[in-house]
Amino acid sequence: MNTEQEHIYPPAGPPGLDFNDDAPVAQQPVSAHQPSDRDEVRAALLGRLEAVLMGLFPAGKVKRGKFLIGDILGSPGDSLEVVLTGEKAGLWTDRADDSGGDIFDLIGGHFGIDAHGDFAAVLTRCADLMGRSAVTPRKSKKDVPVDELGPATAKWNYLDGEGKLIAVVYRYDPTGGKKEFRPWDAKRRKMAPPEPRPLYNQPGMRAVDTVVLVEGEKSAQALIDTGICATTAMHGANAPIEKTDWSPLAGKVVLIWPDKDKPGWEYADRASQAILMAGARTCHILYPPEDAPEGWDAADARAEGFDVAGFIAHGPRMQMHLVDDDPGTLATAAGPEEAVWGTEDALALSFTRRYHKDWRYVAGWGKWLVWDGQRWRSEDTLAATDLIRHVCRHASLNTRNPRIASKLAASSTVGGVERLARADRRHAATTEEWDADPWLLNTPGGVVDLRSGRLRPHERADRMTKITTATPRGECPQWQAFLNDVTGGDQNLQDYLQRMVGYALTGSTREHALFFLYGTGANGKSVFVNTLADILGDYATNAPMDTFMETRTDRHPTDMAGLRGARFVAAIETEQGRRWAESKVKSLTGGDKIAARFMRQDFFEFFPQFKLFVAGNHKPAIRNIDEAMKRRLHLIPFTITVPPEKRDKHLQQKLLAERDGILAWALEGCLAWQRLGRLDPPQQVLDATDEYFEAEDALGRWLDERCVRVGTAKSLTAELFTDWKQWADAAGEYVGSQRRFSDLLITRGLEKWRNGVGVRGFQGIGLKSPPTPAYTPYADN
Repeated sequence: MNTEQEHIYPPAGPPGLDFNDDAPVAQQPVSAHQPSDRDEVRAALLGRLEAVLMGLFPAGKVKRGKFLIGDILGSPGDSLEVVLTGEKAGLWTDRADDSGGDIFDLIGGHFGIDAHGDFAAVLTRCADLMGRSAVTPRKSKKDVPVDELGPATAKWNYLDGEGKLIAVVYRYDPTGGKKEFRPWDAKRRKMAPPEPRPLYNQPGMRAVDTVVLVEGEKSAQALIDTGICATTAMHGANAPIEKTDWSPLAGKVVLIWPDKDKPGWEYADRASQAILMAGARTCHILYPPEDAPEGWDAADARAEGFDVAGFIAHGPRMQMHLVDDDPGTLATAAGPEEAVWGTEDALALSFTRRYHKDWRYVAGWGKWLVWDGQRWRSEDTLAATDLIRHVCRHASLNTRNPRIASKLAASSTVGGVERLARADRRHAATTEEWDADPWLLNTPGGVVDLRSGRLRPHERADRMTKITTATPRGECPQWQAFLNDVTGGDQNLQDYLQRMVGYALTGSTREHALFFLYGTGANGKSVFVNTLADILGDYATNAPMDTFMETRTDRHPTDMAGLRGARFVAAIETEQGRRWAESKVKSLTGGDKIAARFMRQDFFEFFPQFKLFVAGNHKPAIRNIDEAMKRRLHLIPFTITVPPEKRDKHLQQKLLAERDGILAWALEGCLAWQRLGRLDPPQQVLDATDEYFEAEDALGRWLDERCVRVGTAKSLTAELFTDWKQWADAAGEYVGSQRRFSDLLITRGLEKWRNGVGVRGFQGIGLKSPPTPAYTPYADN
């Protein structure tokens, strides 16, 4: 982009005015054999040389006493230079081909006239130039021509495919005002857009097959500077689609990179039809990243170090199709798609013929899904309705009956067509078919087969709606150093964490495990969980802690709907005094079907694929200590506290710079878990888990403190429960019912017993005598 600001000359003054301030002189035929005329014309040219050159070469610029231009035809650049002052004024040299001469040779060469063979024609051109050239004083670099907007702050040259100047767009940034762009038509030599309006960077487009369309010259140039062929229409999203010449895109693969806002998407939608009409091979609209701010564009992406090349090569996109059906063809369609033109049925078939490969409707979710080249993306912007609107609008424009045209363009018709399209078997899909293979992991670089670790291309048939933010490759030395720090150098624990995370990549729940990362704070557990959640992208989700804690009210089923297809569910920060919702934890980790629904939708069922990762500073209480809970819960101690002076607030961002390597590390853990056949927690995890259960086993403590376990002992259930209730009340533990108490004793291996009159009790257990207090009140009375 040429942004040199020594002299930026938007043509001054209204078009069509004569800036020559000499008295009008009738033009007389000039002979090449009249040296006096030659000298007079030369003197006149040199007297206003800069203005003459600017009129002849609008793309030129003045620098250090010389006028610079690309070549004698006026192309942008600085290869050809003309001396403006001194004895050599008017002499020029083109360094590209070592040509040169005087001012007459320059003017003649520009117009294709031999200055020596047809000098009279050269003089006529000179007279024309001076007739429209102002005698302007030399300007300093500070005297850039200005208008009410102030000086132009940048300019972009629009060239045709041969490199010839078509137009120049100037940018203005007036003080206290909004930026403005004003075009200059090189052919008409006036401040106005050319007709039709050209595309930017046409010479670059001629040499490539793939072109990226963006909004605005700044964004286009940002991509061009990185080696990507980009273009823009004059005035970007504000450009009238029908006034732009899209023909340079014929035969090209076009990607539209819209600004992340509503006008940007609407412009991309309209432009795609014009591009396809112009003969483009294909046209896709790229989806900007979901976490990008409003208005984010290609220039912003390059400025912030975004992976522009990767986004263009692998970023999510929607393929567009031309709405060009002849409505008459629908009336003669044969077979199962026979329909009467103008009906909602025919319009729905027209939509389906174009988009059946890339659009699916899931009635159980009430959502359209669109294939973006990597996955089936949930479409939440009514894009399907908008595409159907295009179909209806096209049909409306192709009928001569005003009444039918009005009906076809009505919103009721669009809605009816959309509802019919949902039911077409080529669009209709069930909830069960999505993300169903637990051994496939979708990444930006392809689909990973977790059984072998191999990467293969994306396919529509995989029915994947989720994707990670990383592709497994490379190393992660900083991540491994982080793990070494938080585990205190315990390699066995690090290997277990790798297998644990590798297991979480899959949709298998055969381990029936809940991973509880416990530590008192500043020990890396939250960084560990949040980093992995970021890398796993759509496969990870956060759940409120109440989802897994005991509450007095039931959670809404929409909480569970968000867990469909997830493989890594994180909950951070346990609260003191809370209890696990044990039956729910067992259900969620057991692999049984879960019923859920989205807001205002019907219930659907799915098999859970997620693993629960809970990180907290407090241990939730466990009411029922049984084998099911003991099998499920893995307590992973994070006991290394990082001192304040060594804490890095930017650690997570630094770790995410290795996201590809971390995912490769996790994939190695997945393969190791499969080879071993189990998670195999180290002794440190087993000991911490046992200590947790022992501390939470109130019934076990009561048995140790108040009971004797001998085979001959027998006790009535009521006696045992009364003693338990007194002990539990004093210890602040949950009492529960007598039936629950009996069930818990059975789980401890005690056998039921009845006495001679049929009263129930247990054998093998008896109560100790109550402790005698050391001092008895009134003992001396």
